[in-house]
Amino acid sequence: MKSKIFQHIAGFMIVALGIVGIINARLGASPIDAFNWFIYMITPLSLGTMTVLTGLTVSLIAFIFGKKSWDMIISIGLLFSVGIFIDLWKYLFELLPVTWFQPMTVRIPMAIISIIVISIGTSLTITTGLAMSPFERLMMILSKKVGSPGAAKMVIEGTFLLLAIIIGYLTNRLFEQIHVFSVIMVLLNGPLVGLFVKKIHSIQQNKGVMIHVHT
Repeated sequence: MKSKIFQHIAGFMIVALGIVGIINARLGASPIDAFNWFIYMITPLSLGTMTVLTGLTVSLIAFIFGKKSWDMIISIGLLFSVGIFIDLWKYLFELLPVTWFQPMTVRIPMAIISIIVISIGTSLTITTGLAMSPFERLMMILSKKVGSPGAAKMVIEGTFLLLAIIIGYLTNRLFEQIHVFSVIMVLLNGPLVGLFVKKIHSIQQNKGVMIHVHT
């Protein structure tokens, strides 16, 4: 169990690194991260705090319309760790010269690597079998109403995309976080997570076989 908890937290830390990386690339973040960033830019809240507040709102919606379970408390607790990791990575990124992130030759690879990093971190959390994130929980609740997890995911991301576009347009910052990589993330995140989940399961099974052989 301790190893699963460590893996779960490590996954969140890796996801937070990817989120901060793709935000700094300024070529398009996911709809949820773009929404959090736009709100962060017009409030005194930190980016990590905004991420937590959005997650808490989603948790509340999931609590109202879904089945009540004890692991929701764990999910909310882990959510705070994501906020802390995001603010930590953001602080470390801000220690680097701003000029490093200006050339497209840096920003494009940075965005690509960040998408891969987010997918790896997400895969680590999924394969622990521990508490789902608020967004995953809401997706499962919606999937029962719309017929499939894929459709539910589209509803959630579509809602946040609309909100992000509205706020981004009103603040004249729309294309700073809603850009080409926003589309790429939507298209590639699912397949990449699936790929890394299979790899992690394969590694875990191989470890299990080795332990069994040695014993």
